[in-house]
Order: sequence, then C-alpha cells, then structure tokens
Amino acid sequence: MTQPWKVVLVLIGIFLAGAVTGGLVVARFGRELIAHRPMPDQWAAVQLRRLAERLDLTPQQQEELKPIIRRNMEELRKLRNYAMSESRTVFERMQREIGEKLSPEQRAKYEQMQNDFRDRARRVFPDRPWRGPGGPGGPRPDREHPGRPGDEKPNDQPSPEKPADKPPGI
Repeated sequence: MTQPWKVVLVLIGIFLAGAVTGGLVVARFGRELIAHRPMPDQWAAVQLRRLAERLDLTPQQQEELKPIIRRNMEELRKLRNYAMSESRTVFERMQREIGEKLSPEQRAKYEQMQNDFRDRARRVFPDRPWRGPGGPGGPRPDREHPGRPGDEKPNDQPSPEKPADKPPGI
C-alpha cells in the first residue's frame, strides 16, 4: 500500500471493533458476575467450601478451620463496612462542596446527574437496597455501619485523627 492513511484507518477500525465487542461482553456477563458475587455474610461459608473442595479437607479439618475463617471474614466485613462508610462520607462531602460552587441552574443539573446515576445503579443491581442522596453502598437493614456521621453520642465524639469505631489495623 502506498497510502499509509489507509493502514491507519484499518487499524483504528480493528481497535474500535474490539473495544465495542469487549464492552458488549463486559456489559452482558460482567454485570451477572458482579450481581451474583457472595455477600459478606456468605463469605465464610464460600471460603470454607472452596478450601474443602480444592484441598480435600477432612470433616475434622473443616471443623477446625470454621472458627478461623469465620473470625477473619467477620474482621474483613467490618473493614469493608468501615471503608464503605468513610468513602460515602468523603463522596457526600465532595458532592456538597461541588454544589456550593454551582449556580442554581447548574446545581439542579448536578442533582439530576446524581439521580440518574442512582437510577442506573438500581437497574444494574435491582436486588440491592439503595439509599437516597449518598447513592450506592448506603445503609442496609441487615448490616451495621460503623463510623457513619451522626451515629456518635453527643458526649462521645471521635477525634478528627482517629474515629471512635475504627477497626484495628487502620
């Protein structure tokens, strides 16, 4: 070929076709994988079952491992809840600070953007509870949320450097 722009166009076309195909595959199968992943209260059972199957554990070994797995999965659940709570706090503060800098018209558009995001999240994960202004990861009736602002008692305020219910090791 004496015209290099044709080669470039063909390569761009191949790249775009791959990107579109990859996006469609992720949209179709990735959503299902995420929606069917185990919830924190199922982590211990899934982990024990996986170890039992892959390592051919005896019933006695399974019984010995149960409390170890349960204890550590509970710690992971607490860390996850703490991180989600802290992330939500930062995200809500960012939204509030952004809203303060916008004109009333921009603020209305920004709030609509946030509502659209929550609606999309509800469509992707219909079986998960969602809360209002904070978006995904909000309170769930079956879970505790340590460190959420407003949960502290009036005389029990955490210091800014170290939240009162910060999980060990953070």
